[in-house]
Amino acid sequence: MTGPARIRPAPAALFLLLGLVLISTARSLGSGLAFDDVPIVAENGQIHALAAPWVYALQSYWPPDNLGDAYRPWTIWWFAIQWALGGGAPWLFHLGNLALTAALTTAVYLLGLELLPSVGAIAAAALFAVHPVHVEATGNVVGQGELWMTLFSVLAALAYVRARRNDSLDARTRIGLGVLLVLAAASKEQGFVLPGMLLLIEWLVRRTGDTVPRPRAVATTFIVLAVVSTGLLAARYAVLGDLGGGPPAAGLEGQGLLGRSSIMLPIVLDWARLLIWPAALSAQYSPPATGGTASLTLAIMGVAGLAGFGMLAGWGNSRSRVIPFGIAWTALALLPVSNVAFPTGVLLAERTLLLPSVGIVLAAGAIFAHLGLETRLRRVAIGGLAVLIVLGAARSYSRQAVWRDNPTLVAQTIIDQPGGYRGYFIFGRELVRRGDPTRAAAMYRLAADRYAGDYRVFEEWGQILRAENRCGDAIPIFERGLRVYPDGTVIRSRLFECLLTIGRVDDAITIAEAGIARGLPEFAKSVERAQRARTAPPNH
Repeated sequence: MTGPARIRPAPAALFLLLGLVLISTARSLGSGLAFDDVPIVAENGQIHALAAPWVYALQSYWPPDNLGDAYRPWTIWWFAIQWALGGGAPWLFHLGNLALTAALTTAVYLLGLELLPSVGAIAAAALFAVHPVHVEATGNVVGQGELWMTLFSVLAALAYVRARRNDSLDARTRIGLGVLLVLAAASKEQGFVLPGMLLLIEWLVRRTGDTVPRPRAVATTFIVLAVVSTGLLAARYAVLGDLGGGPPAAGLEGQGLLGRSSIMLPIVLDWARLLIWPAALSAQYSPPATGGTASLTLAIMGVAGLAGFGMLAGWGNSRSRVIPFGIAWTALALLPVSNVAFPTGVLLAERTLLLPSVGIVLAAGAIFAHLGLETRLRRVAIGGLAVLIVLGAARSYSRQAVWRDNPTLVAQTIIDQPGGYRGYFIFGRELVRRGDPTRAAAMYRLAADRYAGDYRVFEEWGQILRAENRCGDAIPIFERGLRVYPDGTVIRSRLFECLLTIGRVDDAITIAEAGIARGLPEFAKSVERAQRARTAPPNH
């Protein structure tokens, strides 16, 4: 390690960090539930009655009526505990977010003390406390999954650093690391990269020569972690029936490894912007504004971004090993959400940058320590850090208000990314919930005008018209959605019903028979029904 053998945390630094967390996060205590909080917390009967923790290990994170997927039993159990304690009051969930944010910031500080001089550790933790990209995770209740996962990951890194430094990588430490891996991965899927994080620390330990490597102890530790990871994957498969991340995000449908990689490469620039200078934020990133099509020019820019991070790591390698370590941490943490190895369901989400940001702030802390310890640059470094902290705290404070409730969030999302379709789509859903179908239909139309690859836009838009007895107008909309997703049973059923309603019986039979041909046997009864309608006497 590059810092002293052991530096005790300074009480003044801890008070400073707690103050920064309160400024950046405490405003959320007055917020309600927004976005995924509604189906996961407010409408999720699975958490409304507290059960034993192993009960949640046998069910999916998403409720079954939301096409349940993801496996996060630790997170969902804690939601149930908070619901039981507060009767569903949002403030208690937000208080939980605040407490987790304070604990996580403290853990980042402690890890920094093991890797950096004290000034670098304080700088890293202060930047982490105010980082605006964290607002989605800290201000949205479901962000507790990210907070728990990142906390357990940082604690495991801290435990591993101390064990290697003290030459105490024994059975007790391995059990502790295994438990932290279970908790991290049971909080959010990104936790599966924890063994990789510890491998990075092993590389850092060897490079700095702090301890004498004991190959057998190290190898045994990672064998234990591999066994634990395999068990977690088996549990996930047993509950969900798969290991993937659900359906691909809009813009990645039907893409293989090469196609997903070419579409995701330009998003490297978005990651860099959000991690380094997150002035502009959005709750939704979607085509055509983000992703959706492969572009050689944008792909080249993405490769240039990767090269830039590589050059920064090379520059820092001779100054502080923590700089390349932090960059490698960030890259590894981004790998599970990169959509390269497997689709995740989102192109880009700010909440997924919580774990990667730990690496960025550690690298920033190392750069600050390097510059701040040089007399000529000390004032510049301190002044620059102070400006970043003030700007970050101010931006985080103002951004927390956006996550106050669904109406505020969905309206702001269109302002934040007017070129993406998802803002209009979720605004349409919100308007349906408010009982304003006319404006909702207009939003769905705007969403479809920007991106026609999400069948759900057409399914929900057509249903609005069908509910208004406008099947003639709904049919072409349903047909557009069915062309996007021919295996969709709901949209096919709604199209079938509309065709029958206006007397296009032969077309209805064709739609039902096409469903049977696609392996949807439930449409056999629809064919029989349509045939009876064709032979029924008038006005029957």
